[in-house]
Amino acid sequence: MRLKVKPHNPWKTRLFVLLGGAGLLIGGWSLYDYGRYMAGYDSAEAGRELVQLMATVDALNAEIETLREQKAQLERAAQIERKAYQEQDASLKALQAEILELKEELAFYRGIVSPREASRGLRLQSFTLEPNGPRSWRYKVVLTQVLKNDRLARGTVRLKVDGLQGGNPRSLELAALTEKPVKELPFRFKYFQNLEGDLILPKGFVPLRVTVRILPRGRRSDAIEKTIDWPKQEKPDNVG
Repeated sequence: MRLKVKPHNPWKTRLFVLLGGAGLLIGGWSLYDYGRYMAGYDSAEAGRELVQLMATVDALNAEIETLREQKAQLERAAQIERKAYQEQDASLKALQAEILELKEELAFYRGIVSPREASRGLRLQSFTLEPNGPRSWRYKVVLTQVLKNDRLARGTVRLKVDGLQGGNPRSLELAALTEKPVKELPFRFKYFQNLEGDLILPKGFVPLRVTVRILPRGRRSDAIEKTIDWPKQEKPDNVG
């Protein structure tokens, strides 16, 4: 029995396998691409369209960024305008308040220089009540007399508050409404004087009106008396 020796080269075998596999892949891809081409698909055209789409996306991104910058600028401008408007509005309100105050002062001094009731001499220029707490109110009495009157005005002012307590009528003098009982308010002036203080209402007492009585010294017949409805809390009353 004879033995034949055949040369064995594994590298050639592997090379043939690799080349065969590559050929199959290339052939398969060619057939696939040819099939797409026959179906109307053009890879070159698709590539150009892809490039165009990418360019469009880049352009849109750039436009979005520009719009974002414009939006940020407009928002900053709007904030500046709002702040300027708020400052101008606050300044306008302050000027209006100052004008109102000056008008009130002008009316006050006109009332002293040439009052409509000059013949009466002493007069109640104004009486105000403003809330100062849950049951506390700040009162202010302003008394005046004609400037040409050189004599001092002297006397007292009495306050009385009428209201309801438990549904029943009740009247309270000044002494019952002050922390330190004060029966009356003395005044002494030549041109004008302000009298101020706090009224503390008892619990359950509902004020309806307040009576202001001015009693000049030695001339009780010239007494001045005015009754004013109790003001609402959000809008103090004023009598002149």
